[in-house]
Amino acid sequence: MSASSSTQGPELSTVPSGTQEQDAQSVPVTLGASSLFLIALVRVFVGYLWFQQLFWKLPPTFGGLHIFVAREVGGSFIPAYGAIVQHVLLPNIALVGTFTFLVELLISISLMFGLFSRLGALLAMGMALQLYLGLSTTEWYWTYGMLVLLAVVLLPLPTGRRLGIDQWLAPRLQARVSRRHSRGARVLSWFV
Repeated sequence: MSASSSTQGPELSTVPSGTQEQDAQSVPVTLGASSLFLIALVRVFVGYLWFQQLFWKLPPTFGGLHIFVAREVGGSFIPAYGAIVQHVLLPNIALVGTFTFLVELLISISLMFGLFSRLGALLAMGMALQLYLGLSTTEWYWTYGMLVLLAVVLLPLPTGRRLGIDQWLAPRLQARVSRRHSRGARVLSWFV
């Protein structure tokens, strides 16, 4: 399959068609402003979803969370995971609840405000994978699968650079990287 344009000039006609196909496949995809805006709205929506889920597992009792963690004992499709939940997580529910609450709060802030949005997507993917592992046999398994997939879609895209703080932060981090060759700024710039 080959494509030609009158603006490409006559020199392309001497190139074998296989090379043109390879060149067409290696062209990076560029998202338009409306596509980036739509993806940013998805990011905000996913962040709000995580934020909304904070209210049924509030400290200090973590009442709702305890019920779901207990369901993971028999609900995991990997029996060893159920044993870990029963013997490690449940006896330490206050620590697990604090960690869960803080991570989900961090995910929601990151995604709703577009602040280190790739880090928020990475954390969301980890939390959603844990939910899928522990609860996929007790509920409609696609619920947690979709949470994982939403995070996977957001992870490689710089979603916070539209309608987010990352839009302001990214050029500043890149400037630090180019000026000082800062390793920390280079690592942080991947997460925006």
